[in-house]
Amino acid sequence: MAEAFKNVTPSQGDYEVREWALFTGSAPLFLYLSEHIQSEGKSRAVNNRAIRVATFVGFFSGFIFSYNRSSKRFQGVVENQREVEKDRYEIKSLLAQGKKPYGETDLPPWIQRIAAKNSTYSSTFNHIFPWFNLVHHEYHGIDLRKYYEVREGEEKWGFNLEWPEKQE
Repeated sequence: MAEAFKNVTPSQGDYEVREWALFTGSAPLFLYLSEHIQSEGKSRAVNNRAIRVATFVGFFSGFIFSYNRSSKRFQGVVENQREVEKDRYEIKSLLAQGKKPYGETDLPPWIQRIAAKNSTYSSTFNHIFPWFNLVHHEYHGIDLRKYYEVREGEEKWGFNLEWPEKQE
């Protein structure tokens, strides 16, 4: 599954899900209202196919809108304390288990670099061209040393990580 998709979608809060639902419901409602206004108040039935298309457009637009909002939080563009704590716990947990923090892949490094370059800020223009990261890669531009530090409140997690000498 997509690395970014898997990280961003579950982190959508109730607010983003409500916005998504609002988009989904508002598109067919807008269609009904515009038909009512255009017909000068006379009741006219709206084509079922048009309602289905409007609902799909609203659903897709709402998803992209809420995904972009979550992506901004995930990337640190807006307040993201919850994501920082969750990320630190998940990465420290993987490092404590001896696993790679960003997943395993069989792809050659050059394909991983291309995937990383293509998807780094893809959420910026998701409303124009939706592009999700489908590749596990190690090109996140993050120094893993920060995960070996113990910040306030992290003592209770019980991870006693030490920087491996072979990585220095």
